[in-house]
Amino acid sequence: MQFSDSKNEGRQPIGVGILEAGSGAGIAVVASSNEFDYESVLARIGFGKAQWILLLISGLLTLCSMATQTSVGIMAIASQCEFGMSQGEKGIMMAACVTGIFLSTYFWGYVSDAFGRRSVLFYGTIATNLLQLISMFITNIWVFNVVNLLMGVSLGGVSAAIYAYLSEFNTDKHRAVVINYSTMFVSIAAIYMPATCWLVLSADWTLHITDSFVFRPWRLIILLNLLPGLIGAAMLYPFPESPKLLLAQDKEYEAVAALEWICKINRGRSLASVFGNDTDFKLKAEQIADDDLRSGGGGVCGILVSIWRATVPLFHKPHCTNFILSIVSVFGMFLTSAGMQIWYPEIVNRSSGDNVGSSSVCEILEASFEKQRLNVTIVDAEICDDSITTKTYIDNMIVGCAFLVGFVIQGALLNPLGRKNVLLAALGIGTLSGILLHFVANAQVVLVLFCLYILMPGLSISIMCGAMVDLVPTHLRGKAVSIGLAMGRLGVIVASNMIGVMLEPYCNTTFAILTASILICGFLVHFLPI
Repeated sequence: MQFSDSKNEGRQPIGVGILEAGSGAGIAVVASSNEFDYESVLARIGFGKAQWILLLISGLLTLCSMATQTSVGIMAIASQCEFGMSQGEKGIMMAACVTGIFLSTYFWGYVSDAFGRRSVLFYGTIATNLLQLISMFITNIWVFNVVNLLMGVSLGGVSAAIYAYLSEFNTDKHRAVVINYSTMFVSIAAIYMPATCWLVLSADWTLHITDSFVFRPWRLIILLNLLPGLIGAAMLYPFPESPKLLLAQDKEYEAVAALEWICKINRGRSLASVFGNDTDFKLKAEQIADDDLRSGGGGVCGILVSIWRATVPLFHKPHCTNFILSIVSVFGMFLTSAGMQIWYPEIVNRSSGDNVGSSSVCEILEASFEKQRLNVTIVDAEICDDSITTKTYIDNMIVGCAFLVGFVIQGALLNPLGRKNVLLAALGIGTLSGILLHFVANAQVVLVLFCLYILMPGLSISIMCGAMVDLVPTHLRGKAVSIGLAMGRLGVIVASNMIGVMLEPYCNTTFAILTASILICGFLVHFLPI
C-alpha cells in the first residue's frame, strides 16, 4: 500500500496501488478498486487512546468555559464592596461574558468550518486564559466588564468548535455516547465552581501589592477557572486538525497524515500496517459544503455574505414556523434556567438570614434589602457586607449534583416516553415549582423547588436542541443549533439584567415573569412536530 504525496506535481488519488498482473506479465499500474471512506478508516483504526484523551480535553475546555460563566455569580457578591456595585451593576457584570459568547459563537462556527476547528479551539482557549490572567489584576468594574466581554468572544470560539472537533474523531457508533459524556462536564462544572469558590473564599486574607491595589481571595477564583482550560490546551497542542474537515477542504495529504497520527496513538503502528502492505487503498474525499466561507470572497464582508446566504433558508418555508417556535422555546428555557442559576448564589446568600423557615423567598429577600437600606440610613456611610454563607456554596453544589442525576434519569426516560412527553412533563414541573416558590416557607422544600425550577428547563434545553436538528434538513442543522444556542444566550443576558434591576423592587413579579416563560415554552413545544 502506498500513499501519494499531494504536494507533488501530477498528484494522483491517495493510495493508488501497484499490482502484479501475474508471473512474467510485468507490473501494471491500475487505479485501486478498494475505496475507503473516512468512517471506514476510523472504524478500522478503532476507538482508543486518541479518542479518550480528546474526550478529556473536551471536558476540561467545557469545565473552563462553564466555570468562567457561572462563577461570576459568586464573584459578584465577593467583589461588591471592592467595586462598589449596585444590584443593576451586578447584573451587567454577570451578563458580560455571556454577551461576548452570544455575539461571536455563530461567527466562530463558520470560521472553524473554513480555517480549522483545532486552531479555533487552541487559540480561543489561550486567548481566554490570557484575558483571565489580566482580569485578576483589574480594579475598575467597567474595565473588568469589558475584559469579560472579550473573554466571552474568545470562549465563543471554543463553544462553536468543540463538539464538531470531538465528533469528527469518532465513528457513528461512538459519536453520540462521547458527546453525551462530554456534555456531562457541564454538570461537573456546576459542582466544581461552588466547591472551589468555597475553598478559596473560606480564607480571609489580603495582599497589599500597591497603595491602590489589594489582592483579595475572590481573584484566585479566576485562576482556578483558567487552570482546566490551560491543561486542556496543553493536551490539545499535539493533536492534528480534524481529518474529516481536511478532506472536505481537499487537503488529502494532511488528512492522511492526521489519520496516521491517530493510528499510531491508538494502535502503536502505521496506517499501512493496519490495512496491510498488499492492500490497494484509496481514501474517498468528503464533499465540500456549498456555503464554505472561502467561497464568499475575501475579508470580513465575504464572511458576512456567506453567513447571511447560509442562514436565510431557515426562515423560509417549510422550516420557518417550526424553527421560530424552537428558538423562542430555547430562549425561554435559558431565560429561566441559566439566568436564575447565575443569580442563585446571590438569592441563597440573602436568604440565609434569621427568618428562614418562617417566610417565603421574596419575603426574606425584601427583608434583606430593607436591612441594607436601614444600614445606609442609620450611619453616614453604607455598611457593605460581602460575606458569603456556607449554605450558598452547599446549595449551589446540590444544584450541580441534581443536574448530573437529572441527565441520567432523562436519558432513561426519553426512549420509552418520547421527547415531547418528557419535555412537556419537565416544563410542567418547572412551572409548578415556580408558582409554589411564591408561597412555600419551609427551607428544605424551598431548596427542592429551586433545584427543580433551575433543573427542569435546563434539562429541556438538550432535548430541544436534539429536536431542532430533526426539524431541519442535514445541511441546515449546524446553523439551526448555533442560532438556537445564540438565542439561548440572549435569554441569559436578558434574565441577568432583568433580575438585577427588578429583584429588589419587584421580587414576586420577577419570579412570575420567569415562571410564565416556562409555561409559554410548554405551550410552544405542544405545537412542534417532535
